[in-house]
Amino acid sequence: MNVKVLHDEQAIRTSIGELGAAIRRDAGEGEILIIGVLKRTTMFLADLVRQIPGSVRYEFIDVLTEVSDTETADALSINFLTHFQIQGQRVYLLKDIVSSGAIETYLLSQLRQKEPADLKLVAMLDRPGMRTTPLDVDYALFSVGEGTYVGYGLEYENQYGNLPYIGTV
Repeated sequence: MNVKVLHDEQAIRTSIGELGAAIRRDAGEGEILIIGVLKRTTMFLADLVRQIPGSVRYEFIDVLTEVSDTETADALSINFLTHFQIQGQRVYLLKDIVSSGAIETYLLSQLRQKEPADLKLVAMLDRPGMRTTPLDVDYALFSVGEGTYVGYGLEYENQYGNLPYIGTV
C-alpha cells in the first residue's frame, strides 16, 4: 500500500513543541495531568509530556467501542475505567483523531463528573468538518479532512503505526 506523507517528523516535532508551550502557558505553573486514550495516542503523549515544562503526570484510559461507521466512529457503546484521581486537577484528554465528536463528548462528560479543576480536549488530528455532535477541540496538533491516516501511532489494519510521520493511505 502506498503511504503519502502528510506531516513529516520535523513538522510533528515543531507542532508538539508549540503545543506543549501553549498548554503550559494556559495551565499556569501547577501540576498538569495528561490522560491518553490507548493505544493510538502513546507516541503523541510520550513526545508531548517531554515538551511541557514543570510538573506533568500522565495516565492512560482504554476505551472499548462498538462503532457503526469506522470513518466517523459514531459510538454504539463506550466503556472505560479510570484508576486514578482527577478531582481538582488540570486535566488534558489526548485523543488520536476527533471526527464525529460522539466518543469525546461522552468521555468529557464522564470525566467532568470526577470534578477536575479544568478539563481540556487535545486532538492529534482534528476533523471538524466531520462533526455530528457539537464539540470544540481545545488544542489540535493538526487539522485534517476526510481520509485514512497512518503513522505516529495510527494504524490501518494493524500496520503503519510505527511510521515516524503522519500520512494517508
